Amino acid sequence: MFIQRPTAQLHTLSFGQGPLTLLAVGGWTAGGEIWHTLFGELANWRCISVDHRGTGASMHSGPITVEDMADDLLAVADALQVGPCVLAAESSGATAVLRAVQRAPQRFIGQVLVGAAWKRIEPRASDAFIAALRHDYTATLRAFIDNSLPETDSIALRRWGMQMLTRSSVDDAVDMLRCRELIAPPDQLPRLTLPTLLIHGERDRIVPPQDARELAERLGSAQLHILPELGHVPIITAPAEVAALIAGFGDRILTEHLRKPRFLHPPPQPLRRSS
Repeated sequence: MFIQRPTAQLHTLSFGQGPLTLLAVGGWTAGGEIWHTLFGELANWRCISVDHRGTGASMHSGPITVEDMADDLLAVADALQVGPCVLAAESSGATAVLRAVQRAPQRFIGQVLVGAAWKRIEPRASDAFIAALRHDYTATLRAFIDNSLPETDSIALRRWGMQMLTRSSVDDAVDMLRCRELIAPPDQLPRLTLPTLLIHGERDRIVPPQDARELAERLGSAQLHILPELGHVPIITAPAEVAALIAGFGDRILTEHLRKPRFLHPPPQPLRRSS
């Protein structure tokens, strides 16, 4: 379905039913589709994917900002009547998830960040990559996908990745890189106490595993799993393994809140932004 926002129409898909909901967003130019294989491994969960602005089937007008993407996640939860849930992101989607949790921590009972590209990009640090995108978008994306998948030579995965990433225009791809120049630097990240599951590939060439270790130290309640021999997108190269970690994380959340059913059932009132 499409969810109407002031400057966007967001494409979302919902699968299954269960006591816990996973609301998941992709990273950079990957839409929510990147989660779908993993969803098939998560029994007894409601799983919702979101094509964030500039990706997949979603449509938008104007610039793309992390603030807008965080607002979008809250709006999707409202529109689909999702009570407090587990919010999930892959790669740079982590910036929107962390911002949504900062703004409305009562809306979530946990967060899952896979290959989290959560740090601010310093101005001009992406200039060479952006120039390459503008010069030859297809070739640059192919190289990016190769770097994302060091653990497999699968032609099928690379073809699928190209089909997914090229649904974004080069202008939107650039905007999604530039918006990370505007987020707060790492030392200003609040110490969030929300239970967090961090999953990172040991061979990640896009986001170094040390970034995940640093994020785990900055968060108040984080479990970190560095997965041997895997690259940047273990949700598609090892979906069963990642799903098992998420399922175990969910079991711990259910146990913690077993005596607090209000966290799992009635949907909250829609969030209203202050003027």
